[in-house]
Amino acid sequence: MRIKTQIVATLLSAAALIGLVGGIAIISQMSLTRSAAVAEATGVGRQLADAIAFKTSDAPHSLFERADALREFVKSQHSDSKRDLVVVNHDKVILADVPGEEKNVGTPYRHDPDNEVGRTIESGAPRDFIEDSGDVAEPINLVAVPIKDAPGKTVGAVLFEYTPLLHAAQQRTNSMLWLIGLCTAAAVLISALSAFLLLRGFGAGLSGLNRGIESLARGDAGARIGLTSNDEFGQLSRAFDSMASELESSRGQLVEQKAYIEDIVRTVAEGIVVIDGNGQIVSVNPAAAEIVGRRNDKIEGQDWPSVLDIRGLSGDRLAQATSPIGLALTTGRRHQAEVRLAKPDGSSLPVIASCNPLNRSDGGIVLTLNDISELRSAERAVSDRAEELATLNRELKETSQATTRLVKLGELLQACVTFQEAFSVVGSAMPDFFGGLSGTVHLTSASRNLVEEMAHWGTVRSSVGQFAPEDCWALRRGQEHVAGPGMLTPRCNHITENGGRGYVCMPLAAQGETLGIVHLCEPDAADRPGWLTERQQILRGVVDTLALALANLGLRETLRQQSIRDPNTGLYNRRYLEETSSRELRRMERSEQPLAMIMLDVDHFKQFNDTFGHEAGDLVLKQVASTLLDHARESDVVSRYGGEEFALMMPGTSLADAAERAEALRKAIKQPHLAHRGRTLGTITASFGVSAFPELGASWVEIVNAADRSLYQAKADGRDRVVAGLGRADPNWDLSTASQSVG
Repeated sequence: MRIKTQIVATLLSAAALIGLVGGIAIISQMSLTRSAAVAEATGVGRQLADAIAFKTSDAPHSLFERADALREFVKSQHSDSKRDLVVVNHDKVILADVPGEEKNVGTPYRHDPDNEVGRTIESGAPRDFIEDSGDVAEPINLVAVPIKDAPGKTVGAVLFEYTPLLHAAQQRTNSMLWLIGLCTAAAVLISALSAFLLLRGFGAGLSGLNRGIESLARGDAGARIGLTSNDEFGQLSRAFDSMASELESSRGQLVEQKAYIEDIVRTVAEGIVVIDGNGQIVSVNPAAAEIVGRRNDKIEGQDWPSVLDIRGLSGDRLAQATSPIGLALTTGRRHQAEVRLAKPDGSSLPVIASCNPLNRSDGGIVLTLNDISELRSAERAVSDRAEELATLNRELKETSQATTRLVKLGELLQACVTFQEAFSVVGSAMPDFFGGLSGTVHLTSASRNLVEEMAHWGTVRSSVGQFAPEDCWALRRGQEHVAGPGMLTPRCNHITENGGRGYVCMPLAAQGETLGIVHLCEPDAADRPGWLTERQQILRGVVDTLALALANLGLRETLRQQSIRDPNTGLYNRRYLEETSSRELRRMERSEQPLAMIMLDVDHFKQFNDTFGHEAGDLVLKQVASTLLDHARESDVVSRYGGEEFALMMPGTSLADAAERAEALRKAIKQPHLAHRGRTLGTITASFGVSAFPELGASWVEIVNAADRSLYQAKADGRDRVVAGLGRADPNWDLSTASQSVG
């Protein structure tokens, strides 16, 4: 009967809805009709206002300004439209009214209850209102339209009636209301008749369906309805009979599937626990019993908190309300989390607990437990291996970068020409290798009795600038020496601080020779005990690279000195003199300064060799060389020109000054009396030839030839004398001939 009632209510609701729609349509039509009437009246009022305010070229005054013409205009308009028409000025004083109301002219208009006319004049916007007049039986609907002069200023208003329009609209609306009412009544009668016919057919078919459904609900799988009609109930009856047949055949299949599913649950690897809505464990499979660590009969029928000890990943016991089981039972939603399951023997097992709600009225969930202990062990192993690989990769990258920097450092050091350049490179490159550490490079002097600082980097100076080799343990032992807080090794004597700093000294050894040390200092060694271990490999690479580069640089310097020095006297040789003098001559020429040249030759040197031997001759040459060096300026170049002949090049010295210096040298050479192996060698004398730029030559060859000519002239004049300023050579003068002519 409930469905029948719903059908009747639906039909009646449809009829009521038709009436409601009709009523809404009537109200809307009335509102639209009134709006249309107001709009039409406003339009007519605007035309009237424009006509009243209009000025023609032949009439300088508008109707508004001509009272008689204005009243005639209002009278004519009223006779045409049969509607009230009133014209007021800016102060609401009536200027013209319809026939029969002429007595109102000159009086204020006071029939607008809310001062609609005054508001229209003030704002310039039309307004409609109902005239408040006691001498009129029915209300009059008026619209007030402003009258504006040429500049656009509101000077008055036109009051125009639109009551006839409203009456016509109301009559049309009343007619439509009667029509809608009749239609609604017809719709209700048709709905009632349709409901009666529907209910009659519906009741007969529904009773048969109810009997069949009740029989099926009681468990009678053979229940059939048997209706054969062709209507919808006949189709439902045949569908129901077919469904009942399928249900009867499916019942046996369900029994088989149930047994099959029970076998799967018993043999599956995951633990399965069924918990009812009251929190009691209904059943568990063997895998769940093994994971929990109890027998089935000790689990089933128990409250789940007394059997399942759920803990967090940190091992803390979870409250029932916050565990995935408690959340699933409370909310009826699926919850899954990784937890640890405490077992009776005190151990715990990492598991994934998945709680899925049962689709039952009394609630309940199915808890699935997945043992992930092996997975976590594998993950830890993979994580450890990944960390090892990341560490190796980082170390490999750092080693590669350090190797690249070492190669670059080696290239820069190999390109250095002097030790000063090399140590400048070291001072700027070391912070890249040993960031945060301070250090120095000390080099052993040529005398091997002093170790001097050559380069420094960082903010801390932990070593003195100079010290003896025995003050450093690394130089004593020939291997690295490390000292610092907590270490038993002694500190070197060249260390300036004995507090919490740590340091290491590494010998610079190459080609069988110890060149010096590299010294590193860690100010915070107490807080960083592994400061050296992490830099040990790069430190050795830097020390080896630096030692080899310094050894090669020293070897190059030795070879260079051998190529420009005379091995016997230590003076520069002729090759170096010619290279340097040519360069100095060009420099003097640019600066317009003189350059002098002294050539000297030891007198009777062959007799020294023949009488006393070559060792005595070498002693004489060394003594002369020592005297020349003692009297030379820093800018002068003293060289052994060949045999017993010497040359002294003096930039910035004139010919006269050079002659004076030559005379001083001549006297200085005669002063000492040499002895060799107990025999007196006698007094040493020398002959001098002096020339200068620009007086005696513009090129180096001319200057040297002029000095040689002066020298040979001194020899010819009796030796032990200075000859200066001989002119340019005769074109036929030959240096070899002159040398043979002088003994």
